[in-house]
Amino acid sequence: MVSRIQHFLLACLCCSLSTITYGQWDNSFFDVDRSDTQVGLVQLNVENLGYFRNTEYKSRIDQGRTLFGYQMWPELTLQSSEKLQVSLGLFVQQDFGADEAITNQPTFSFQYKHKGHFLRFGTLIGAMQHQLVEPLFDPERIIENRLENGFQYKRFGKTLDAELWVDWRKMIYQNSPFREEFTSGVRVEPKKSFGNHVISLPITALSFHKGGEIDTSHMPTISNFNFDYGFRYRQVKKGGFLDSIDLQLHALYYEDISTEQVNYIDGLGQYASLAFYAKGFGLMLNYYDAHQFHNPMGDVAYRSVSARNSTYIFDYRKLAMVRAQWQTQIASDFNFMIRANLMRNLKSDVTDVVAEFYFRWTPRFDLFKIN
Repeated sequence: MVSRIQHFLLACLCCSLSTITYGQWDNSFFDVDRSDTQVGLVQLNVENLGYFRNTEYKSRIDQGRTLFGYQMWPELTLQSSEKLQVSLGLFVQQDFGADEAITNQPTFSFQYKHKGHFLRFGTLIGAMQHQLVEPLFDPERIIENRLENGFQYKRFGKTLDAELWVDWRKMIYQNSPFREEFTSGVRVEPKKSFGNHVISLPITALSFHKGGEIDTSHMPTISNFNFDYGFRYRQVKKGGFLDSIDLQLHALYYEDISTEQVNYIDGLGQYASLAFYAKGFGLMLNYYDAHQFHNPMGDVAYRSVSARNSTYIFDYRKLAMVRAQWQTQIASDFNFMIRANLMRNLKSDVTDVVAEFYFRWTPRFDLFKIN
């Protein structure tokens, strides 16, 4: 088998470009907007996300649980020039019923935009806005691992979009008793429009690393890779009942080149989704099958090794899903969304259920201007 690492390097060389495709659901509900404003203007941007996500798993792939709480992320932004914006904020997250905030972290970033190029250093515009398919990126990370810090480059074009980023998860110093951790990704998507029809070929490569040379953990180096080669067809309807139709087909791969492999050294999967959107409502059908597939950042439902107990190993996975959502704008800066997912395990004939809703409040206040 030709090493998938070569595919990753090739994708990196191709990355002069950025991504606007949404994997499965249109997740623009969660998008953080830090668009340019007047030069010298200082703004207060407030990002507040109230969440409820309940998983009822009957299969042995994971344990069911409930996430219930809110995130508050106020940021001061300064548009220091036509191309440069600087932000300083504080991210706080509170789970209901917890005695203390589970996250209380300062954030800082500067971003540069020019002629379709986007550079950001510090706290990234990440999470759902990487726009990865769920087998590669767990939507639950918007709740549990939302903050990413590192470097990000995007480019937007009429025929090609792409993104390259590095998220540095854990820093080590001399004699640290743990390993450094970081993830990196590249996504390239050529596309072609034919009136109301758009065809694109998204390609994604992700790497996950735990290691280091100056730590004292004496733990093995872990290096895992995921790859996605996709096809997408989208039709935007003008008039009529349906607003849009979205068809996606994805070939997924996994490769492990760690010093000590666990369970599988490689694996593959196939993922298909067909979505219909109309007047705030969405209906989606999904099919997934895989052999010995692993996804360090993806939804555990797509793995071949149980997150509940690593001795539960399922070489072959076959899933069928029926999903529905509804979202509405309550006020100009206040939105609500509810989703449900019925997931049928075709290998064991059990059904898992996911139910979730979100409130999102995103006011923006002009404070003062610096001449």
